[in-house]
Amino acid sequence: MSTKIDATERLLNLVIALLGTRRGYSKSHIRDTINGYSGDAQDQVSFERMFERDKKTLLELGIPLRQSEVSGDDAQEQVLYRIRPEDYGVPEIRLDESAMTLLAIAANLWAGASLGAPAQSALRKIAARTGTGCYEDDTTSQSRIRTAEPAFEPLWSALRNHQPVTFEYRKSATSATTSRTVEPLGLGNKYGQWYLAAFDVDKQAERNFRLSRITSEVRVHDKDRFERREDFRIANVLTRLGTGEEHSARIAVPSGSAHWLRTDAVAAHRPTIPELGWQRDGWDVLSASYRDAELMADEVATMGTQALVVDPPELYDAVADRLHRGARAATTQPGPLAWTKTLPVLGARKADTRDRLVRLLSMVPYLVTNPGVEEAEVMAEFGITAKQWEKDRDTLSVTGLPGYLHGDLMDVTTESGQVFIRDAETLASPLRLTQEEACSVLIGLQALASIPAPERKLPLAQAIKSLATVAGKDAWLADAVGLHLVSGTEMENVAALQRAIQHGRACAITYLVRHRDELSERTVEPLRLFSVDTTWYLRAWCRKAGELRSFRVDRIKDMHDGGPQEYVPSESVGWLPGTSIYDPGSGDVQVQLIADSTTARRLAPAYNAKLFDLGDGVVGLRLLVGDTSILAPLMARLGGHAYVAGPEPVRQQVTAWLEESAASYDAYGENVPATPSLGG
Repeated sequence: MSTKIDATERLLNLVIALLGTRRGYSKSHIRDTINGYSGDAQDQVSFERMFERDKKTLLELGIPLRQSEVSGDDAQEQVLYRIRPEDYGVPEIRLDESAMTLLAIAANLWAGASLGAPAQSALRKIAARTGTGCYEDDTTSQSRIRTAEPAFEPLWSALRNHQPVTFEYRKSATSATTSRTVEPLGLGNKYGQWYLAAFDVDKQAERNFRLSRITSEVRVHDKDRFERREDFRIANVLTRLGTGEEHSARIAVPSGSAHWLRTDAVAAHRPTIPELGWQRDGWDVLSASYRDAELMADEVATMGTQALVVDPPELYDAVADRLHRGARAATTQPGPLAWTKTLPVLGARKADTRDRLVRLLSMVPYLVTNPGVEEAEVMAEFGITAKQWEKDRDTLSVTGLPGYLHGDLMDVTTESGQVFIRDAETLASPLRLTQEEACSVLIGLQALASIPAPERKLPLAQAIKSLATVAGKDAWLADAVGLHLVSGTEMENVAALQRAIQHGRACAITYLVRHRDELSERTVEPLRLFSVDTTWYLRAWCRKAGELRSFRVDRIKDMHDGGPQEYVPSESVGWLPGTSIYDPGSGDVQVQLIADSTTARRLAPAYNAKLFDLGDGVVGLRLLVGDTSILAPLMARLGGHAYVAGPEPVRQQVTAWLEESAASYDAYGENVPATPSLGG
């Protein structure tokens, strides 16, 4: 047999052959009859290496090759290999329409994230196994989780394989980093941040690490293994996060401003306090409680000159540091830059033979279950181009049972753009779920349990139980990865808005427009709820604006019934959540940012930014914004890790805002010796 067959085609032929035999095939039979292996006896050594490599690849995909037990002098040739159908296929799973809908919601939760492809693959396999041809996520409450942190992928891999990792880590409220070697126990998302729970090898204690503070590449010790803790649950870690020591800050703001701070549950309005040694006409001092100094400093820095930290000194220093670093970055003159070399999605793993084999093994049962499906729908379902589809179709058409004659080969045809497959009985049952596939959906289902929706309770329990059964011994991963989709402070609003959608009621709300620091009264007609990471949004018809708008649920400060809805939505209510929360408009302004690679990777998904390689580890971002006033607070929050490069009027506007804000802290520091200033 010719060896000029690519690895994917060879592996596909091997799977079909070994699935299609009850007794099994010897190595010599495999070598001589299965397309892709050499039948030349002189190539026996090459064949042995190739076959062992292929066995390992299939085992990694959850497809074990069973060997018959033999004895005697010719035992090597008497060993027969086969793949048992019960080892290969998805076990029986019974799910009704409600449970399948929840599976779709859980799988789509990862849309655009690194677990998106495994989750969609799991959904496709389960739908094929249950005979469900359509599985739509058309509910009025949807969630999306991003995994844009550069550290996520290597930590996810190390967690699954029980491998230690080493990385540089910056502690809160400091720029210094230390090298940490840890054994990953779990990954969790809360407050819109990813956290790693791990056993710190040097400190011999369990520690939590925020992924955004990992400043280096994560080095996986791929030759080492540690023993997994059977009792570990990431849910316990997420519950404890945010329950640490509470701190109190006093922040001076102009009277009638800082509505987010005044209306926050942990902030109370207070008059000017003379004993603090600080007074200014027309200003108030607010008392605010917080637990995470870094997140609090981020928020206060976005207020610029409209907030001054009176105490504690540590928070003052952190805010001043962000403003000074942002101002210095804003005045950077990088010289001429060529915005010509675009960058692909950062961190995307390059597809290999294994990925394509999994796709083809999934594609066959999908085509069997959906005869006559449109070619465009196949390409969309598997996320492939027309060129990739043509190659996949050709590969399927030349693979089949040994003999490779008419009736042995699968027959894939297209008629008027519709796809049909015949003679594919051997692969008609979908390949069993991998650990990533089963657990990505199971993690999503468990996260949905925190969202108030009584009608989901029973089908959700059914779906979780079924997926845990399918995952089997791999289900531990779903206990090691967790998502905290909704906090207690938002729960009431989310539940009330769900009721309004269900009963067709409008809502009269008081809404905080944060970047303008104003409270707006308006009546909205809720249509959908969705979350990106852990921030919840309402998609609604705004009577004041006369168009569809998106509102952050945590910025709805007051809400009561506004009567029956009047707006009649079209077939679609428009934009739905993806990896971005940005809702483009006709009057948007295109801006250019320059950032380090890590910051660029975090920003790009949120704003649908296009990335450019500017050299020396610097990345350019080109994006659209509806209001350029949001840029200066964003640059303050980033604290010098990014700056605006154009257009020039916008760059000057942002630079002036940052310089004025930094100067306000210098002036304040000179007048209040008890509170140290960074002095620029």
